[in-house]
Amino acid sequence: MEKKQVTIACCQMQSALGKKQENIDKMISMLEEAVSKYDPDLVIFPELAVTGYECGDLYEELAEPFPEGESIGVFCEQAKKYGVHIVFGFVEKAEKEGKAVVYNTAALISDQGEPLGCYRKTHLVDGEETRYFEKGTEYNVFDTSIGKIGIMICWDMAYPEVARILALKGAEIIAVPAAWETEPNEGDWEIVNTARSFDNVLYLASCNHVGTDRELTFFGRSQIVGPLGRQLTAAGDSDEIISAEVDLSVLPELREGYYVLLKDRNPATYGPITEE
Repeated sequence: MEKKQVTIACCQMQSALGKKQENIDKMISMLEEAVSKYDPDLVIFPELAVTGYECGDLYEELAEPFPEGESIGVFCEQAKKYGVHIVFGFVEKAEKEGKAVVYNTAALISDQGEPLGCYRKTHLVDGEETRYFEKGTEYNVFDTSIGKIGIMICWDMAYPEVARILALKGAEIIAVPAAWETEPNEGDWEIVNTARSFDNVLYLASCNHVGTDRELTFFGRSQIVGPLGRQLTAAGDSDEIISAEVDLSVLPELREGYYVLLKDRNPATYGPITEE
């Protein structure tokens, strides 16, 4: 039976570039603190938390397969130890059409310590990401003991189609590991968090990096947003853990009542969305 009252925690942090063990140790420490303070059901870490973001030529060296990779094994142990679901970003080593490739990936680990699956970032940021990473092609929703969880990664939030597909597949919570840098247009981050949750009448929890890598600075402001786009809690601009309890039982009533955004769609008119 799925749990309807779910506590989500976001562990906002700065990762050390290329220093996997240092980052894993820090993530474990923050996980322990989150469990001690909030007793969460779901803990989310940032995009590429295991390696840091601007790793460039180090990505291939830092990459690991799913689910056999070292960090996957570590967080399977931690998830089982604390009875908590975990979402975190890492560099995935894989093969596509006989060629070795790397993906910007987020893993989901169950509270029983099982790797439930992963999501490969689909909308890559032009530059370092498009130079090194292969684009993902699938939008997965995972059935868990705490509800149906979808995953997006950072810039995916700017594309309403991603969250909509996850919602149509039944997502109640979307976890968003992110590395959203200091923006040219102040407020974009808040807009996409609010819009994607409101558009689809679901809970959205985004966990962002903080600090400066090589050239980019990340502002944090991780947040958990309710199904009507209202912010439940938000972080500042340094290492911080935030948490909120969400009530999944309200979603069906909202979606069948005034907020019929999924039910009253008119997909017969949406053809241009899929045109090149």
